[in-house]
Amino acid sequence: MTNSLSLLKEPGYISNPSCISIGRNVTVQGGYYWNILESASGSTPELTIRDGSRIEAGLHVQCSHKVHIGRNVKIGPNVSLTDSTADADQPGYPAWAQPANNINTCGELIVGDGSIIGAHAVINRAVKIGKFSIIEPNSVVVDHIPSFCRVSGNPAVVTQVFVPELLEWVKVNSDTERESALARRIEHPLLSIVIPTYNRVQHLSNNLQSIYKQVSDEDLVEVVVSDNASTDHTLEVGRVYANLYSSFHYSHNEQNIGGDLNIDYVSTLAKGSFIKLQGDDDYWLNGALIDFIGILLEHLDCALIHTMPFLPDNRVYTLEGGDLFLAHTSNNAMQISMNTMKRSVWDQIEDKSKYAYTSINQIYWFYEILMIDPKFCMINHNFHLNAGIAPEGYNIGEVCIKHFLDALHHYEGRTLKRETIHEEKKKRFYNVILPLYGTIVRNKFPSDVSNLERYYTDYYANEDYYEDGLLKLREISVLQS
Repeated sequence: MTNSLSLLKEPGYISNPSCISIGRNVTVQGGYYWNILESASGSTPELTIRDGSRIEAGLHVQCSHKVHIGRNVKIGPNVSLTDSTADADQPGYPAWAQPANNINTCGELIVGDGSIIGAHAVINRAVKIGKFSIIEPNSVVVDHIPSFCRVSGNPAVVTQVFVPELLEWVKVNSDTERESALARRIEHPLLSIVIPTYNRVQHLSNNLQSIYKQVSDEDLVEVVVSDNASTDHTLEVGRVYANLYSSFHYSHNEQNIGGDLNIDYVSTLAKGSFIKLQGDDDYWLNGALIDFIGILLEHLDCALIHTMPFLPDNRVYTLEGGDLFLAHTSNNAMQISMNTMKRSVWDQIEDKSKYAYTSINQIYWFYEILMIDPKFCMINHNFHLNAGIAPEGYNIGEVCIKHFLDALHHYEGRTLKRETIHEEKKKRFYNVILPLYGTIVRNKFPSDVSNLERYYTDYYANEDYYEDGLLKLREISVLQS
């Protein structure tokens, strides 16, 4: 019933524990009363609580068919959830307080991921509460609630709608105002996941599955794919998803314009307030996109958001300035899937393709962004499963040494200090270049490592550790023979 990493505190009552499923890292305070009833249709009733949810004391659940509490839901004290309806029910009287012969048990009560239910609230029938919605304390919900909406009252009505275009909650006083606010989200979502791709149809398909499995057709998330003139079946996959989801947008380049220009182009197609760069071979882990959106909503004032999968302590913090960004991200900023940009700031970059020849054009974007708005967010958490494709399509020495260090020196005295660059330069060689070169050689990856020693000499000859580094490079090179 309960995952070993979850906590279900006593005292409490559960009438049928075999019908309950509780995910990881769930906390339920005592005083709960969960009545799992036999279904009139003969089907087995089901109460599920997804990972990361926090439930305060006194949760009353009556489940005749299905009650589903999504991921990272927060439920206040003395809340009542009932998936049943009564033929003669009145607002404020849950089904469990109605005569048994009046009960209708055919529906499902769904509490969407990231939602918040305030103290003493009642959800009084089989309804769907959209993702990241907020139910105010003492409210009585008898109808469906769209995602990213705030409701209150008895019966509860939508009082506020989150509008990404404004990055704020907007008050609505009528159905007309509510529908107008919801319509604005279709044209201007919160998050655009942009995916440049070329001849990786299976990876793209897996990636899209990992996204839509979590957000379905939510109006606050769009997915944009730019197919760089693929010759495989990428076009067919794009058409399938375009037919399935209105939030999916597919573009096909008639000619291959190169990787950097394709990243630039797919980003220009984004309509969201934030642009999430996404490699086609980086799949979202189950539930990770929901986690990411939850963190994003708490850091709407940040111009950049960077994820650190190699420090998975789940720490989330904000910093300012190029020096701290470089110190905390180092080479990881080259990995496009670790980076999300605020579009209103990115739009201010005058020539977004100026350094497209470098294979790391996005590095210039990030430091340009930090010159305009220095605040960024670091998330020490792994959100993706990488397919493990070897580096290809570029020369390792040219990109990882020459172009990267050139980019840093380009911002010296502007948003980066010379000493910060010098520290990164040494750290980069020992922590990035040498391990990467060793991995490529030992695994016989077809990556281009030609002239690596020459690039090293051009950029490191004046460093006091140059001879040591050269020896270590040659030790790895011997393994090639």
